[in-house]
Amino acid sequence: MKYSFILVASFFLLSVCGFSQANKVIDSLKLQLSEKQSDTTEVQVLNDLAYYYAFQNLDSSIVYGKQGLVKASRIGSYKGKARANLYLGNAFIHSNQYDSAHYYLNDALKIAKANEVNQSAIYSSFGMLHKAEGNYEKAIETYFAGIKYDENSNNEYGKFVKLINLANTYSKLENITKSVEYESKALDLAKNSDNDNINFAVGTLLNNIGGSYAKLENFDKSLEYFSQSLAVNLENQNRKEIARNHNNLGFIYEKKENFPRAIEHLKKALEIREEFGDEDELIETQMMLGTVYGSTKNYQLSEYHFKKALELANKIDDKSLISEVYLAMSDSYAKRNNYLNALNSFKKHARFKDSILLANSQDNINEIEIKYQTEKKDKEIVKQQLEIQKRKAQNNYMLVGLIILIVGVLTLIFIYKQHQKRKSQEILALKRESQIKTLEALIEGEENERLRIAKELHDGVNGDLSAIKYKLSALMETNTKLITEAISMIDESCKQVRAISHNLVPPSLKNFNLVEAIADYCNNLNSINPKEDIIFQHLGDDIELSQKAEVNVFRIIQELVTNSLKHAEANTINVQLSHRDNSLQITVEDDGKGFDKDAVGQNGIGLNNVQSRIDYLKADVDFESNDSGTSYIIEIDLEKLDDN
Repeated sequence: MKYSFILVASFFLLSVCGFSQANKVIDSLKLQLSEKQSDTTEVQVLNDLAYYYAFQNLDSSIVYGKQGLVKASRIGSYKGKARANLYLGNAFIHSNQYDSAHYYLNDALKIAKANEVNQSAIYSSFGMLHKAEGNYEKAIETYFAGIKYDENSNNEYGKFVKLINLANTYSKLENITKSVEYESKALDLAKNSDNDNINFAVGTLLNNIGGSYAKLENFDKSLEYFSQSLAVNLENQNRKEIARNHNNLGFIYEKKENFPRAIEHLKKALEIREEFGDEDELIETQMMLGTVYGSTKNYQLSEYHFKKALELANKIDDKSLISEVYLAMSDSYAKRNNYLNALNSFKKHARFKDSILLANSQDNINEIEIKYQTEKKDKEIVKQQLEIQKRKAQNNYMLVGLIILIVGVLTLIFIYKQHQKRKSQEILALKRESQIKTLEALIEGEENERLRIAKELHDGVNGDLSAIKYKLSALMETNTKLITEAISMIDESCKQVRAISHNLVPPSLKNFNLVEAIADYCNNLNSINPKEDIIFQHLGDDIELSQKAEVNVFRIIQELVTNSLKHAEANTINVQLSHRDNSLQITVEDDGKGFDKDAVGQNGIGLNNVQSRIDYLKADVDFESNDSGTSYIIEIDLEKLDDN
């Protein structure tokens, strides 16, 4: 299962966990706004409302931000204008209207630099914007620039926030080691700080570090940080983070297969999250409970919690979460070998994933249209309030509007094509993922069938032959010569049955490592095939693969050697395993008569089976066959293999 349910908090300008009383603050500010006060105070109240509403209602945040901007422009308050532009930029980031966010944040930075207004929060917002756009390199560059600014201005909290956002950005880039590095720097800063906001955020930071170690699969270290985080959050009475702690601890104990402890923590998380009524977090915990109960074979409760997760996801009509729930269900069904339900759930996951891609394309088209309308309205407001005397320049504004419209349309076409291309790539990735799951199910089914047939041969046919031999031995005195020949033939049949059983399920693969298993297999073939000389070599480092990968490598070699023995009329067959760095190379060569692979085509079941296993391992193959012999060289990238 993926780590998507370990939430890594992305810090805003202030830690969101410090605003549990946001509704009370907003009510107080509205009351203050209704009273008579100075223009400067009114600008400050409007900007504060824009700030706090960013966590509650983005439309209200934009309304109050624009009112604050107009009022600050009217009275000439540079600080007020900078703050209004900043909070408008933040609101548009969270509305996914990135062009509008750039527009207001650029104005905020320009005003702040020209009038020596504090720029720390603006750097944080720009970093957040670049990250939201997927421009992680620019986001990192911006955060470092902001940290330098904070160090020069002794802004401890600004530096703390940017360190955490740096860590979050590296996490997005899957560079977890770097993420932990900057989270640790933030933690060191917090240990030596007396800033209340920083100290309150330590519980969240420890939770983030635990999440990073979980992604590195260092579950003991992850457990240590989650436990520390829980202690801090209990002391601060931060119940939303406490719920997140219990959810993350449930995840870790599930990974460590301590299912009773996992269920204990997940139930606590569920209780608190039901109290807050946050559907996203409830879906996360219900998914986890479905997964854990599935692992304990309590399928009734597993189905119940997955059903609850789906109901909540459908209620809020979040296709992304619906897709995640179906993926979790698919993984759970696969673990209990219910491949039909696993496949059906995965198909539903893929269908919702595809609908998300289509929706994103439409959202970006709407973003261009909204951007144009927003810029047009903003120009009208500024024109009415500050530039009434410039009405004679109306034709120029119309020309500018026309140019903006043309640029907007061209941009729309470009972005639409880019998103269509991205959508096609993601659909291909989904198809690839589906193919891998299908191959995995087929290979596992084949191995189970081999085991069944081997047991039938060993326990059934081999036992019957032994019984016949015993009875014939009892009749030796009657016709010694004929019965001796019959017993000899039965012994030979027993050897062949054992050889077939050994090939179907080689015991050496269970008892030894891959290299020893292949060496044992080649030695056994040499003992029963005196005509051909089978030579095995292992070069390079030791080989450590998952059990599934070992079985597939063994089967590939087994099939290729068997083909050479049956058809090649070779004198020598060379088998070689070579391991260097992250590359594993399989070589099987013979000096036989060769064959035309195209002529074999679909009739070559064995070769098709080999190709399926090569595809599953994401390997590259180099094949050559002529009258001097046949050569297979298969190259496996072990980094890609880890994805299986």
